[in-house]
Amino acid sequence: MSTAIKYQWMMMIRSKWLITFAVLFAVLSSTVIASSGHEVSGVFTRSTAALLNLSLLLVPLVALLAGSLFIAGEKEDGRLSLILTYPVSTYSLTLGLYVGSCISLWTVVALGYGSASIALFATGGTWSTFVFLSFVLTIILTSIFLAIALFVGLVASNRLQALGISLFIWAFSVLFYEFIVLFLLSVVPKQWTIFLFALSIILNPVELVRVWTVAALKSSALFGPQLYEWSKWAESASGQLTFIAIACIWTIVPLCLVNVWMKRGKRYA
Repeated sequence: MSTAIKYQWMMMIRSKWLITFAVLFAVLSSTVIASSGHEVSGVFTRSTAALLNLSLLLVPLVALLAGSLFIAGEKEDGRLSLILTYPVSTYSLTLGLYVGSCISLWTVVALGYGSASIALFATGGTWSTFVFLSFVLTIILTSIFLAIALFVGLVASNRLQALGISLFIWAFSVLFYEFIVLFLLSVVPKQWTIFLFALSIILNPVELVRVWTVAALKSSALFGPQLYEWSKWAESASGQLTFIAIACIWTIVPLCLVNVWMKRGKRYA
């Protein structure tokens, strides 16, 4: 497993466009914080919302592209078939590829938030709960979408198909999903509002992290009086544990599917 982790990390970290994203993310996050560094606190403000939205917009895209295109490339070039002939279990291979991918993307995210922290202190701001919380939840979001990306890369026939599927998943999750949910909430009976809202969080990792961040900051009043009771539950310990459980499911299920595909590929390798 350690060999697979090292191989995956070294191959991904050499990617020029991944390095480009690291620089872009660092510059953008620093700019967001520097523009209103004194405003960052343990509650939702303009700067905290901007930093969160920046992470929710860019991180899923990069995770999907980095993971899916790399695996699709390995598959298309025949290297994955060669690796499957080695005397290594599919579980170790799946976990090794996943952990190696996570480490490379976590490094990029850490550079971005590190730059934001430097900008925060340089502008006279102080460290806040939100910066650390946003960093942790961004790491979780990265891990979820990398698990999905590995499966996309395996089921895709080539890099182009992997690119198309990844862009569709990103556009649906980040751009269109929220509008669909808002439309449904406006037309369904009021007694279904809480159920539909909760279901929308479960079905989309981006919304899960967005709502989780708000609830963890005790700022669930932003959801309005209609969701007051649900908001109080979301801020409680049981609510936070539920968010963690959903995040684990979103990570484990795609990895299990990857392992199943690996076993099938190893059988015919």
